[in-house]
Parts: sequence; C-alpha cells; structure tokens
Amino acid sequence: MAKAQFDKNSILDKTIMLFWQQGYHGTSMQDVTATTGLKPGSLYNSFGNKEQLFIASLERYAQRSADKMKLAMSYGTGEGIVMLLTDMVAARGKKDYASCFIIKTQLELTSTEPKLAKLAGDYLSRTKAQYKLAIASEYGEALSEVYATSVMMAVFGIRVYGYQQPNEADVLESLRLSLHWLPWTKH
Repeated sequence: MAKAQFDKNSILDKTIMLFWQQGYHGTSMQDVTATTGLKPGSLYNSFGNKEQLFIASLERYAQRSADKMKLAMSYGTGEGIVMLLTDMVAARGKKDYASCFIIKTQLELTSTEPKLAKLAGDYLSRTKAQYKLAIASEYGEALSEVYATSVMMAVFGIRVYGYQQPNEADVLESLRLSLHWLPWTKH
C-alpha cells in the first residue's frame, strides 16, 4: 500500500474550517474532496468515513487549543487566562470570525448526533479540568471549581455572543467585573 503523499494535519486544518463553516450535516464528502483537493480514495484510506474524519478534525482542534492554553499558562495562571480571554475578544472582531469549533459542535449536534456531541462535551470537560488544576495551584483549591466554571462561562459567552459583534471595550469591562480575581491591570 502506498504511503499518503500529503500532510494529514494540513488536511485536518482544512476540514476543521469546512465543518466549522457548514456544520457536520451540511458538509458532504464531495465538499471535503473539493476543499482538500484529495481524491475520495485517499480520504477514505487515510481518515475513514465522514464521522471518523470529523472526529479526527475535532481531536486536532482540541489539541491545538490545549497547546495554546499550556503556552498561555506558562506566563502564570491568572496572566494566561487573561491572555486567552483577551485574544478571544479580539478574534471576535475579525471579518472571518469563527467561534469555538468544539462549542459549535456540541450546540449543533446534541439532538442529532449524541455520540459526537458527547465527544465535544468531553473535550470541554477536559478544558475545564485543566483550568481548575491551574487555578488551584495559583489561587488555592477552595475556589478552583467556581473559578474554573466562571472562566468556562466567560469562554462560552465570548464565543457565542461574539457573533453579535459587541463593543470590545464593553466585553473586556464585563470580563473584568465578572472575573475580578484575575490580574486584569497588566492588560
């Protein structure tokens, strides 16, 4: 069997954007071949069916998000969270704004594809657990669950409400008020 002559991560990056823009049900394998430039046989041999390709895309996105969080946290938990939230607020103002692929997946597929929605929910739970662990190490265990929940709610709010294109200064001030325990003064 011949080895794949393409970069799988590059293909997954393209399918992430395609699924993000069109949704799981709105994306056909013909759309995938047109977007990636791959022949159907190459796609099926490398990724399997549409569901398996979607799962691989979700895994790639989740890993990139986890890597970004890890990098941000290397500056300190509070500073890292502020950096991540500030970046999310800035991103929602871009012309080609796209919310969180994992959140979008859970919202889109909860009633139609429970297996995929659960997978997205599992990624979100892992993200919250990462926040909770980091928060506990810097702010103490006592409030780590509440603080991690408040960060996740802020993330969901930014990602979903971001489509309304609210004023950036208003969003940042709202975050400063609701997440007052974070070191906003440095940003």
